[in-house]
Amino acid sequence: MAISTPRLKLRLLNSNDWLFFKNLNQNQQIMQYVADIEDEQTLFSLFESRVTTRKKGQEGWLSFVIEMADTNELVGLHGIKPVTQNECQAEIGFMLHPDFQGKGFALEATQAVINFAFKNLKYEALHATVTAGNVASAKLLEKLGFIHKKTIESNYQINGKWYDDLILVLEHD
Repeated sequence: MAISTPRLKLRLLNSNDWLFFKNLNQNQQIMQYVADIEDEQTLFSLFESRVTTRKKGQEGWLSFVIEMADTNELVGLHGIKPVTQNECQAEIGFMLHPDFQGKGFALEATQAVINFAFKNLKYEALHATVTAGNVASAKLLEKLGFIHKKTIESNYQINGKWYDDLILVLEHD
């Protein structure tokens, strides 16, 4: 299972991606609006849960590695997770290495994941949860047609600080 764009390839996360996964998830700049940085053992358990291939309707993330199409250089991670309350909906999430931010790669990859989720997986709506303060991600999602549906105040804690969560939704035409 792979997704292609003019500049990128998105392929399923596999056991060879551990160091890249670890480096992204332990990068303070990336994790600022994502989560606390976990110890290696906890992070490896998370990684193992993401390596397991998922299909529509199964619990957990269907995780992709984003690579440069021409060089296979690793750019970031993207994923789709079914919403447990509604099998026709899924959540998406992404993180890019700082060297690749601000170059349109997140937009390109996310558009490809949206198309895959609607056309191949037949989801009817996609959700994204953005931590308040993560302006770049919120703007990117809005540019792709996501609409801010609600804000959940003081919903998520990162490094001892409480943040609001912005819930954005994109419905399939």
